[in-house]
Amino acid sequence: MEESSFSALPFQGVQEFYTSDTGYTRLFRCERYGRVHVLKTLKAMYRGSTFYEQALHKEFSISYLLEHPHICRTLGWEEIPGLGHCIVLEYIDGYTLQDALDGHRLTRELAYKWIEELCEALQYLHSKQVIHRDLKPSNILITHNGHHVKLIDFSLSDCDDYDWLKQPAGTRYYLAPEALQPGVKLDLRADVYSLGIMIGEMASFLQDAHLAAISRRCTQRHRERRYASAQEVMAALRMPPVRLWPKRIALLFISGVLALGSYGLWSSFSRPVAEQSALPAYGNLSGGMSCRRILSEARTQLPSDSVQLLHQLKEALDQEYPLPSLRQGAAYRQHWNTLRQEVQSLYDLSSSSSSH
Repeated sequence: MEESSFSALPFQGVQEFYTSDTGYTRLFRCERYGRVHVLKTLKAMYRGSTFYEQALHKEFSISYLLEHPHICRTLGWEEIPGLGHCIVLEYIDGYTLQDALDGHRLTRELAYKWIEELCEALQYLHSKQVIHRDLKPSNILITHNGHHVKLIDFSLSDCDDYDWLKQPAGTRYYLAPEALQPGVKLDLRADVYSLGIMIGEMASFLQDAHLAAISRRCTQRHRERRYASAQEVMAALRMPPVRLWPKRIALLFISGVLALGSYGLWSSFSRPVAEQSALPAYGNLSGGMSCRRILSEARTQLPSDSVQLLHQLKEALDQEYPLPSLRQGAAYRQHWNTLRQEVQSLYDLSSSSSSH
């Protein structure tokens, strides 16, 4: 767009910085009265379409009523020459949670802080009868100043008629199973599931057993088995991890007896707790379950060649992370490293047993 076309606008320095590849929106950065703002508008091909104009205005109508320190503020709705109808948003000077994961900026302290702030934002949303429905690391901004969470993008929030507008392959990874079932009405537990997937990624990155346990509860396939609210997730986050140990030890005892026998039981106790729980960090994804099944079968009848077993596990893991971009992330790498360690442990155990 020609720079001269913005000469009459109340905003100065209007510059596009993002266009959705699979969606229908564009984002512009601009200034007004010395403050930076963001304009969210439709792509040119969708401008004037009643359906898409209504979708954009619905997002404005929902987000404009929200006022929370961990939610990006919606400031107004304006029609701007050359751009059409725009949602005016506050500008967040920061980076996404996805950037933090990819750039290895995550620490245990930051993870717990961000999860708690996300829970606070979700609890507020849900108290307003709003479901976000598109929680994922790229929709969570982290401020440079203070490293605080800012939740963005309400284009799918409480918006049953517009589901198909944002169903690209990458987003499906964070969707609750019921979101893909026709005719099923979503409730706040769909957001709890998506939150759990992100907690699982952090757990895998940090090898954090406490976060892994919370993630598994969040991501149960049947929503009745998940935490009932973001407030419950926050309560679990604040619970001292030591309270999880008795149950974990019992589960390790049972799995050790069934799968490895007395020697394998000792081996499982000798491994760090974080390693034991790192996979699966979230319990109902097909790839995680497939990997567990393959490893369980390998303990019963170990293939003669470890390369064959690793190949099977790699194929199963790739099904869990269907996009190349997902396979480049920290969670995928941590998953794969954990699988390789488990395979190495199996063959080390087999070698040790045969030598006696």
